[in-house]
Amino acid sequence: MFSGTPGWLSRITYLNILVIGVVLERWVNYIWFEVPVIWGQPGNVLVPFAFFALAFALWLRLPLHPIRPKQLTTFLMMMVIAWLVHLVLYRYHGDAFNYSALLYVPILLMLLIKPPSAGDAWASSLIFAWSVTIVLVATRALEMTGLLGIKDQSANVIRFDESNYFLPLNDFLGIEGRWPGPFGHNGDTSMMAALIIIIACAHWTRASWVFLVVGAGTLLLTNGRASIGAVVAGLVVFAMFTRVGRVGQLPAKLRVSVGSILLLAGALFMFARPAGLTGRQTIWPSFLELWAASPWLGVGSAGIANGNEISQRFEHAHSLYIDELVRWGLIGFIAQFAALGFGLYLAGKAATKGAPGPLAVLITYFVTGITEPRNNWIVPSATGFLVILMVIAAASYLANASTRYALDSDAGDSRRQPRAAKLSRVDNSSRGLNETQGPGRSPYSE
Repeated sequence: MFSGTPGWLSRITYLNILVIGVVLERWVNYIWFEVPVIWGQPGNVLVPFAFFALAFALWLRLPLHPIRPKQLTTFLMMMVIAWLVHLVLYRYHGDAFNYSALLYVPILLMLLIKPPSAGDAWASSLIFAWSVTIVLVATRALEMTGLLGIKDQSANVIRFDESNYFLPLNDFLGIEGRWPGPFGHNGDTSMMAALIIIIACAHWTRASWVFLVVGAGTLLLTNGRASIGAVVAGLVVFAMFTRVGRVGQLPAKLRVSVGSILLLAGALFMFARPAGLTGRQTIWPSFLELWAASPWLGVGSAGIANGNEISQRFEHAHSLYIDELVRWGLIGFIAQFAALGFGLYLAGKAATKGAPGPLAVLITYFVTGITEPRNNWIVPSATGFLVILMVIAAASYLANASTRYALDSDAGDSRRQPRAAKLSRVDNSSRGLNETQGPGRSPYSE
């Protein structure tokens, strides 16, 4: 809260509005897909503008923050550059994109000019988890009452799912095959479930039990192997770097060694399951064949739509990394993943200093991206905004670290206090990154 600012108005308010907006956009797109509302624009285009307008009005009333983390500035500017590169490539290939793409850079500039604190960013991730949870539960409730139909799937897909996936509840609930869910595809829906599970564990509160139950139930209905593996990876990464609870008391080298073995074993197990790579051993080479025709600039969405038989059939490469490479070539790939790689570096650095939450969430996201394309990185998206929030949390935490440590060294007998307690006493804005907030307890604590 800031001096002279009304109690209901804070930096976290506009962040929460943006978070709710990007999640609601996905739900509106699912329920009213491409249904014109005003000026021929569908609801999923209008929703981001409405939420942005409200967030921007609140943002204008906030004072400038006296500290702007340099590493956060670097990350956000790299994201702006990546957007501009994609815009040029979109125009070069003649591909279309919706008008909400025009909001991407303004949102980044809002975060750059008045950067949120680490605590603000992490608290907004809880709003993300609540928004996703409500959408998941509401969608299933509407489907069960008959007010909303389950997204149609081909008979071949249903047969494949029922033959190769463990779906103990789906027949009982009237779901044929894996549940597509409110995010358009079972892979995307399971990814959202994975993210709220990791958020629940990395920032333990009373609400975490709700996120865990809904997330686990969704994973059971969707059986997304990549998302299940991503949950394991996120929890392992969190355990490797946490400094609280019984796990945090174990030697760091032991945790890293055991964690690495578990990650490798988990990857082998997931790929060895009956469904295998579900056709990706054919899809990936076919898309890479397209990329070879234009390695620097890519082929764009039009090139995929008019490419070989596989690309025309599946429309995307079933991989965040291969899809980016094929559509936008090395130029687009390097611009985007240089920014994301720098963000991952900041999260890793924060994890080594006692804040593993952002890294755990990012690892979860990037693991799910191995088998599905998650963002086209030119329009605001739910998962893309969560990625940005986690980098903000990590960068802000790092920016405050030196000040916290300096204050700790002058605090007399504070050296005898547990590390988590000292950080909480000195700077409450970073709570939630490495410890529980409120009466809840970390699942890794005693």
